[in-house]
Amino acid sequence: MKSMSSRHCFTIMSGRSTRGAADRFCGWTDPPLSEDGRAQVMARRVELSREVRKLPAIWYVSDRRRAIETFEVLTAGTQVPILRIADKLREINFGVYENLTWEELPDEFQRQYELALTDPLRLTFPEGESFRDMCERVSALALDILSYQDDESDVGVIGHQGSVRLWHLMAEELPPEQFFADTPDLGQGKWITISASQVAQWRHRHLSTMTAG
Repeated sequence: MKSMSSRHCFTIMSGRSTRGAADRFCGWTDPPLSEDGRAQVMARRVELSREVRKLPAIWYVSDRRRAIETFEVLTAGTQVPILRIADKLREINFGVYENLTWEELPDEFQRQYELALTDPLRLTFPEGESFRDMCERVSALALDILSYQDDESDVGVIGHQGSVRLWHLMAEELPPEQFFADTPDLGQGKWITISASQVAQWRHRHLSTMTAG
């Protein structure tokens, strides 16, 4: 059950970067937004201006340029928000496969990746991160953000497909196996309701049990 300390969070993935046109794996690589990416975020900003709920005054934003630029476009013209840069909101580190397309990946890794679509906790990128690594850092940050008992303000979160999708899984109390079941579009935002207790329970249920195994 959701606790009384649940927070309303506006989560949004950074817009498409200049590396996105060729569908390259772009994790810790740091390209800026493309023109299409800026247009994506601007369109979302126009939609949000018509909504009754105002954007949060406090934002946690990945330290990658495409996320910071998404924040700048989204909040331009609004009351000056509080910005907190968070490297834990980065996309997964694709390691040696950064900047490659799917077709450029070794056949063996393509097979491993396809198997991991139903069991992502087995996925590891050579010289990069494992899926579990990303779950650990993203959920640890979420727990820190949501643990401030004296502040129930709305919070904005800008990350990437991996990090933002994890926030959605935790809010919906879904297992990691559901990670690939729904992949929201870049530049799209979503309000979620989530509590520190939900995040703690999610971590205990899905990360500690794996460690024990």
